[in-house]
Amino acid sequence: MWKTALKWIICVMLLAYVALAFAFGRQENGMRKCTGIDLRIEGNTLPDSVLRQGVASQLARYGKPLKGERLERIDLQRLENYLGQFSNFEWVECSFDPDSRLRITVSPISPEVRVFASDGKSYYINRSGKRIDADAEFYVDVPVLIASRGTEEYFGSALSVIRFVTSDSDLNSLITAFKIDGPNDIILIPRIQGHVINFGDSTQRAEKKAAIMTAYRSILDARGWNTYDTVSVKFRGQIVATRRDKSVNNHGSMPEEGEDLEEATLPDVAEMTTEHSTEENG
Repeated sequence: MWKTALKWIICVMLLAYVALAFAFGRQENGMRKCTGIDLRIEGNTLPDSVLRQGVASQLARYGKPLKGERLERIDLQRLENYLGQFSNFEWVECSFDPDSRLRITVSPISPEVRVFASDGKSYYINRSGKRIDADAEFYVDVPVLIASRGTEEYFGSALSVIRFVTSDSDLNSLITAFKIDGPNDIILIPRIQGHVINFGDSTQRAEKKAAIMTAYRSILDARGWNTYDTVSVKFRGQIVATRRDKSVNNHGSMPEEGEDLEEATLPDVAEMTTEHSTEENG
């Protein structure tokens, strides 16, 4: 009997010791203060300094002290909810390191395009089309897309064209911005001012690139960069140019009644490409 009683006494003493140690440890942890903030970034494609500066700016507006504050007074869940409300982050996680540093781990949304809407608003969108607030603290240099009202549903098509252009060294050196007027009217804005290129929809991208290069080499260079205000490659096998001066045709005479001022009779793309190749070869 006395052996059983002794076992129970030892068990009770051990439990009491654990409880006291836990209580003292919790009290000691509660008295410990935050020694600093350790920001960790997961899967970041933004410049690291930009993101760190942005997080620091948001923490400065948090309204409660962090560094130097007692750990028990820092509500980690509240801090996560505060940072998580900003559209710049996929998720946020806060915890304490053994050395009492506050660890903040964030996974940022990667902006792919900056949108300037017709209502004056500006925001970023990521690969899936999700909006990201265009906070100055999170500025990043990405392609610009000018969007008319009601064209948000066509962002997917515009993004595929933008990716194609920016990944192509020839086109990327020519194009400075993009505009979307509808699913079949994605506009490329060249660095050379005075005209735009109507790319059409997001299909036949390689053919349209060839048509654009042909237009630059064989049409605009020969007829003058200010002759046309729009060069369209949206129609398969054709380059359609709209004259800047709508009052006269190419020969200087007045257009006849019913004449289409768009020059849909420009040489076939394939023919022009062949001619240009022949000229280059001698």
